[in-house]
Amino acid sequence: MLGVSYKPGVGDVRESPALKLISLLRGLGAEVIYHDPHVPSLAEFALTSTPLEKALSSADLTIIVTAHPSVDPELVARRSRLLLDLRGATRSVSTSRVSAR
Repeated sequence: MLGVSYKPGVGDVRESPALKLISLLRGLGAEVIYHDPHVPSLAEFALTSTPLEKALSSADLTIIVTAHPSVDPELVARRSRLLLDLRGATRSVSTSRVSAR
């Protein structure tokens, strides 16, 4: 999961949709990791932010939840096995791995 804060460029996770997604995915048995340059840890889930390259290389599915300006969407699209972009950050990137909404 890329971006767990409420909005781009900040570290505030209050009311972030990422928290609900983490709960739902874990409930389905998924192992969830995340990268967020503004949120070093999520104590309620016992998670810490994973470096971007490691997160992309180890994930079966990458979900962009918060499109932080410091995270290169083209890099994410190229390095992800499968990408679900909930923010449209990769709209201009041409690859079959992207589902942008």
